[in-house]
Amino acid sequence: MIQHLTLRDNERQFICLVDLQDYTNETSQSLFQTILVVAADRNNIWRVTVNKGDSATLPCTFSPPDQYPSNITVLWMKENPWKESVVFNQTRSLRDGSDSVTVNKGDRYQLIGDPTQGDASIRMRDLGLNDTSKYFCHVHVKNGGREYVTQDEMRLQVVAPATILELSVVTDNIIGDSIVCKVEGEPPANITWIDPENSALPGNSTTVTQLLEKHQTVGEILNPTLRGNYSCVAVNEHGRDVRQIHFPAADNDYSNFIIAMLCLIPLAKFLLLLITGIILFIKIKD
Repeated sequence: MIQHLTLRDNERQFICLVDLQDYTNETSQSLFQTILVVAADRNNIWRVTVNKGDSATLPCTFSPPDQYPSNITVLWMKENPWKESVVFNQTRSLRDGSDSVTVNKGDRYQLIGDPTQGDASIRMRDLGLNDTSKYFCHVHVKNGGREYVTQDEMRLQVVAPATILELSVVTDNIIGDSIVCKVEGEPPANITWIDPENSALPGNSTTVTQLLEKHQTVGEILNPTLRGNYSCVAVNEHGRDVRQIHFPAADNDYSNFIIAMLCLIPLAKFLLLLITGIILFIKIKD
């Protein structure tokens, strides 16, 4: 790893030498001489913004050597180039025109550029919010006994409209009842609450927590004071979602139980009178 590259490093030549400790005075040498190609600084790196679930093209351009190379390897890495987080690796042999893909994470990547024309762009499908990251394109061009290495950088941003994942009433014997609304979105969604009187709840009666690693926002009403329908409203710059829940949901089950018991009382009285009548009839007959 060579850090803090400048244009003075352009066209520098490198050979890797490894001393073999088990053998006296023996050294292993790399077969290829590596020539580092450093491009001029760009004011901004490539930036691509797409919607969740869509496909995107990750651009990568380089200047191949003038002479016809023997093969070109396109290597894409995610997040940090020194972590070896390779998501795609394909080598194209210019001698027989064959392609060899050794890495294709999730089978979601496809080389769509023509490396012989200085284009190593790839296509990525089924994008998720966790695909948001920096991506690094490494191109290795072998020409005779030399290997030219270039790097390009871009940033992928996956966005998604605010979507309510879950809205529920949670009962805690210590804290009390609460209404919880879990929302997914990128950028993170804002949550507001509408009470049964169609008024927006003030911020001091609710809590909002952002789970950035999951691109989720959780809103909560602690100990609601009104009975009726509450609405969770989730909004970000790409969309809006609204869902309603009745509070207290738990009390409804209890009320239904009470109503059912009240309906059973006349039936129980009737059965009791019937059994008593039968007993009296048997005694009189005896």
